[in-house]
Amino acid sequence: MVIHPYYQGPFLARIDKRLLGEYVLAGAITTGSDYATFTLSFTVLNQGLLAATIYAYVVGLVVSYLFNRYLVFKKTADRQSNGTSLWRYIIFLFVNLVVTYGILWFLEANFNITPYLGKLIVGAFMFFWIYLGNKLWVFHGERMGPIQL
Repeated sequence: MVIHPYYQGPFLARIDKRLLGEYVLAGAITTGSDYATFTLSFTVLNQGLLAATIYAYVVGLVVSYLFNRYLVFKKTADRQSNGTSLWRYIIFLFVNLVVTYGILWFLEANFNITPYLGKLIVGAFMFFWIYLGNKLWVFHGERMGPIQL
């Protein structure tokens, strides 16, 4: 049996189990703080969908950044300045905020799905999307070239 020289094995076998475990833990804590803030803002404080989504994202941003920068992606994030990773993270999460709000609005307007259930649906998608964004861009270490964003 001949194996191609660039073959690295099945994808699931190549996943860093420690990194995945730490990401799942950080994600669970971030999701809990995001969802609690959203529920408090939307239900108790009677904020609108946009305001509650933004408040929840700000709380999630802080919790998630701290866990990802200093625990999950520490090895590669240490090669870049805090400013670089923070700006990349803010840009990335701003995009995610727009996507999240858009999906929540779409689910409520077209399928009559409550924002509470919509947050869980969006969260399942964002779990994978944010992992890839953090690993491949936000905490990927220094970039070559003149722009360090």
